Order: sequence, then structure tokens, then C-alpha cells
Amino acid sequence: MSSEPRYRISFWIEWGPTAYLWPDNQAARDAFGYIGLEDKLPLSDHTRERGAALADWYQSSLNWDFPTLPGPWRQSECDEFREAARSFFMDLCYELGPDFEITYDQVEPDE
Repeated sequence: MSSEPRYRISFWIEWGPTAYLWPDNQAARDAFGYIGLEDKLPLSDHTRERGAALADWYQSSLNWDFPTLPGPWRQSECDEFREAARSFFMDLCYELGPDFEITYDQVEPDE
């Protein structure tokens, strides 16, 4: 029996959809598809709700009228988001267990 994780998943929040988990190897793509992994992985409702709330929150960091300009968040909110994203990531890794290798690829906003 191999000690390598079977599925590799990348954690990062996309602009627009409430998507934050992406397949990172063929086994993950075959088992869960390419998008919407949040609904297909063995996650608790609480974790799904936290992930959706985090993704919604992240959407407010972008200046949607002028995306190339700085967003509306001040540094304190950037720091709060960073802490929340890292905490969520750790809980996600724990909940999914050893069959999953999750990488933290989230872009962390700065003012």
C-alpha cells in the first residue's frame, strides 16, 4: 500500500464563481471533474458553507469597475482574509485526510 496521497487538489479562490478547489492530478480529475469539486468531495456542510463564505468575501477585494486598480480592502481586511483563508485551508486538509494532498495556492491580497 502506498503512503502517497491519491488525489491532489489545489486551493485558490477564482473570481466570479464560488469555486475554490481545483484538481491537480489525473486521479482527482477522473474522480471529481474539473470544477465544482466543493460539491463532490467528502466535506461536511459546515466546511462547504465556510468555503462559500470565504469565496464570497474574496470577491469583495476586487475593484470590479476597474480591476487593474487597487481594490477597496484596507490592509486590516487583507490580513483578516489571509488568516481566515489559512485557517480554512488547515481545516480542509484535516477533514479530507491522507488520501488528499491539498496545496495552498491562494493569492493573498495586500492593500
